[in-house]
Amino acid sequence: MNARQIFSGLGWSALATLITVASQFVFMAVLARLLEPAVFGLMAMAVIALRFASFFSQMGLAQAIIQRTELEPEDTTAALVMALVIGTGLYVGMLLAAPLFAAGFRSPELKPLIGVLGLSLLLSVVGGLPIAMLRRQARFKRASALEVTSYIVGYGAVGIACAAQGLGVWSLVAATLSQQTLTIVLGFAATHYPLTWPLRRSAFARLWTYGSRHSLIGFLEFLSANVDSMFIGRVFGKVDLGLFNRAITLTNLPVEHGVNAVNKVLFPALSGMQHDRHRMADGFQMLLLGVGLLSTGLACGIAAAAPDIVALLLGSRWTEAAPIVAIVAFAVPPMFLYVACGVTLDSLAALGPKLRLQSLVLILKIALVVALASQGLQGIAVAVVLAEMVRLALGVQLVAKLLGISSAGIWRQLGLVAVLGGAMWLAVSGAYSAGQASGWSLPARVILEALAGALVMSSGLLALVLAFPAYAPLQRFDSVRRWHGQILRALRGPALHS
Repeated sequence: MNARQIFSGLGWSALATLITVASQFVFMAVLARLLEPAVFGLMAMAVIALRFASFFSQMGLAQAIIQRTELEPEDTTAALVMALVIGTGLYVGMLLAAPLFAAGFRSPELKPLIGVLGLSLLLSVVGGLPIAMLRRQARFKRASALEVTSYIVGYGAVGIACAAQGLGVWSLVAATLSQQTLTIVLGFAATHYPLTWPLRRSAFARLWTYGSRHSLIGFLEFLSANVDSMFIGRVFGKVDLGLFNRAITLTNLPVEHGVNAVNKVLFPALSGMQHDRHRMADGFQMLLLGVGLLSTGLACGIAAAAPDIVALLLGSRWTEAAPIVAIVAFAVPPMFLYVACGVTLDSLAALGPKLRLQSLVLILKIALVVALASQGLQGIAVAVVLAEMVRLALGVQLVAKLLGISSAGIWRQLGLVAVLGGAMWLAVSGAYSAGQASGWSLPARVILEALAGALVMSSGLLALVLAFPAYAPLQRFDSVRRWHGQILRALRGPALHS
């Protein structure tokens, strides 16, 4: 994959992300007003239950298709066969286990919910295969259009229509299943998915070697990401879990799609560089800087204006979520910075070290959640922040060692990102206080806060562009160097040549 394809892919992925994020904010606002907090808590319980099986149904098949240096029709056929067999088997297993999850969460209504929503185990893994083929082939425009259409039509339109009819939690179930079904239909229609028969055992073995370890790591990451929610659902109940779930979603949402958009392009790109460690090291450092600037700026702004953001997006019934948002937002930067480490480790197929790292972090997070639970939901939010910071520190050290990068240099880079985040928090916090003191309306306060944050973010990015023209990873990519030079000339004008 060349630089032109990478930047074209990033462009299409960014556009799709903007549309999806805007749509998701609209859908979140509408559904929050149509549905009670307990509905989201119940859905969160069902999703947690199904996620226990989802990682093993997916088996890292899509990632294995992208990561392989040579892909044969046997590989893609074996992936589809494994997806159908494993997905169906795990769905049956979840039907049998549904009473146990319902008893564990003390919510009898969870049993039928899992029985229907469990179909997503099969639909999601099958739908991921044609999308993986499109990304491997650098057909990012088509993949992005497909995902946006599936989300807006399949999830948004169906979910809101069902919620408006009073279907409660079943409106969220219908939205999820319809989105996944539409992804399958559009995905296989959009790509030529190679199939062949018969298959040799070696085709399954190749996928199993990579996919099984990837799935186990994903499962541990899932446990680590949801141990707080499982604890809250068991100890505090579905109302508190609904509040915590919306707080996590609200803080993650602005960053999650942006980071995922980058990873959808850079995972196949980095996989193609896996035998050129120097070039891969440059790509990792640029990814880390970009993710850090995006996630830290947005998260610190959300933390500073948490009460107004919650009131605007979720409504008056969700005011208790604001203190949680103000804390858990600080988990977003380390969480998504670690994603940069994770995608690099996946591209290197360094799954053994990643597995050990994630196991250690899971144990640590469980200990922190139990230790701080006496402080209520805010204590658990602090536990989430601390666990994510430790995971990032371990991930940075591991990737730096594998790629031969100076870890001190990476931490200096992350220090600059932290400075930008601190400036963002101060500016937005000042705007929030000024708006409250002046008695401005909620929309006016949010506009003021957004303008203050945008000013800090744009000033910070401008300072970086001007101050780091010799940033080594940037300069070693020809296309990026030319792009950076054009920006400098446009900003400095004649002074550049004096």
